[in-house]
Amino acid sequence: AAPAGRVVADTGFGTAPAQVAQPVREAAVRAGGFGDARAIEKPSSSPATPRTAPTGTPVEVLFKPTPAYTDEARDLRIEGEVLLEVEFEATNQVRVVRVVQGLGHGLDEMAVRAAEQIRFKPATRNGQPVDFLASVTIVFRLT
Repeated sequence: AAPAGRVVADTGFGTAPAQVAQPVREAAVRAGGFGDARAIEKPSSSPATPRTAPTGTPVEVLFKPTPAYTDEARDLRIEGEVLLEVEFEATNQVRVVRVVQGLGHGLDEMAVRAAEQIRFKPATRNGQPVDFLASVTIVFRLT
């Protein structure tokens, strides 16, 4: 689960299961033409905190590269999806936190490289860029 004040989201490329015991509030995420997405935000853990909607915008993905295949995976004709947990940082960097579900044969590493090349507009809160935790699915299909 994400730390308090953090957002776990689906960027439009895969699903991010939210493991939150409390009710969640959903907000739309702009996915830059790559599909619809939804953000799931944990409510404040402090009962004294007013339940007001934060002002801000979610991450907007502008470019998602096509991942490269390894020779081994191509020879074995492996297709599928690699699910990554990533942090879209306020500084316009993508940091891959972990591989949630992989394919092996070098494709997990190629998915990480592709994710690190994603270009985006950072999420904002009260007009300031903020980090955004998300799940990204990198799809491998032979053409």
